[in-house]
Amino acid sequence: MKRAMGLMSIILVAGLVFAGTGGISGKVTNLITGEPVVNAIVVACSDSLPAGRAQTDEQGNYLISGLEPGKYQVIARARGYVPAHYPRAVIVQEGQITTDINLALRPIERHTGAISGRVINLITREPIRNATVIIYNQGFRKRARTDRNGYYLCRGLRPGTYRVSAKAYHYFAETYPEPVVIQEHQVTENINFALTPKPRKGGIAGQVLNSETGYPIAGVLITVRSADGQHTSRTDRHGFYLVWGLNPGNYEVSAYKPGYLPETYPEPVSVIPAQITRGIDFRLQPMTRKTE
Repeated sequence: MKRAMGLMSIILVAGLVFAGTGGISGKVTNLITGEPVVNAIVVACSDSLPAGRAQTDEQGNYLISGLEPGKYQVIARARGYVPAHYPRAVIVQEGQITTDINLALRPIERHTGAISGRVINLITREPIRNATVIIYNQGFRKRARTDRNGYYLCRGLRPGTYRVSAKAYHYFAETYPEPVVIQEHQVTENINFALTPKPRKGGIAGQVLNSETGYPIAGVLITVRSADGQHTSRTDRHGFYLVWGLNPGNYEVSAYKPGYLPETYPEPVSVIPAQITRGIDFRLQPMTRKTE
């Protein structure tokens, strides 16, 4: 019998090599009892899209074959259990089976349900870690946090209809477009969000000196203009200034103080998200009676 099983394994691996693909195998168990979970569905995802799936046998074992070489996220789910995500990316190599990718499913609490999904960046499609997902209805509110792969899970929800929203630092908040129904002993899955990043603010900094003496000039009015409006700041006693809270883009920067000729920086100044554009300096010429 063992010889026959070994022969089958050789044939299987040979088939994978021939096809130029690989596979993932492991076991799914009950987190509380350690017993195998039969008929659990295990899915391998690449770039958030399912690439292969398998169903566990009577011993809780599974094998996902025919996977292209690369990195995968592995998810297991079964009726009456909370879905589980393997904590790390699983690497599949050509002609090989990546083994021991085991998952333990937590049974759903009695008389309650759960909700799960993923939160990603709308632009880059990358997962958003530590995003806050809020599940609420009249008189009830509960929160969950996403893991490093952007997945979240909220358990212990009584059956009913809920609204769900997601938010994260530097992103615009979003509410799921339709009410979400929670049923007893079930997980409502794929309540996913793609959050739009907010424009990261930047700034402009520099120093203003007297063109004749080289000394710093305090109290100079710095004006930063763009199509969106203008921002102002003043130099300190060392002649330094900082204008912060600017949206990314190009700006016209000028310096003015009574007793000096006003000056505009000779070229547009670019502001980059979350950075300070430094070195935007001025050397103001003092006014004389002749220049006045």
